[in-house]
Amino acid sequence: MNAFIPDTMQGALLLSAIDFFLSFFVISFIGVVLAGFPLLNRIGAWVTKPSKAKAAASKASEKPAAQPPASVPGGDDIPPDDLAVIAAVVAAMIGDHRILHIERQARGAEWSSAGRMAQHHSHTPRDR
Repeated sequence: MNAFIPDTMQGALLLSAIDFFLSFFVISFIGVVLAGFPLLNRIGAWVTKPSKAKAAASKASEKPAAQPPASVPGGDDIPPDDLAVIAAVVAAMIGDHRILHIERQARGAEWSSAGRMAQHHSHTPRDR
């Protein structure tokens, strides 16, 4: 019985070359599948997108957005203009959310510098 790939050095090299090229095909297939996931997300969003009539009806039934408070209770007041800008930026970045509470940080600079030091020291090499 003749073997398709001989049990010699040539056979081992031939088997390695076949394995090398087949691994490219398998990795390429995985890449194509992974590249298709964003396309599936777009198709899903397109399929579930409401019609224009439904969108107009839902906009008519929505409540108007709540106005931000004029100042934040607790002593340190944030000017209303700054608060409106912060609320607009947050709404633009994350969508249908609103700010419920804004106040100045009560902790001093020692707290933040201690956190930075802990972070920097966690990356120092250790002697073994």
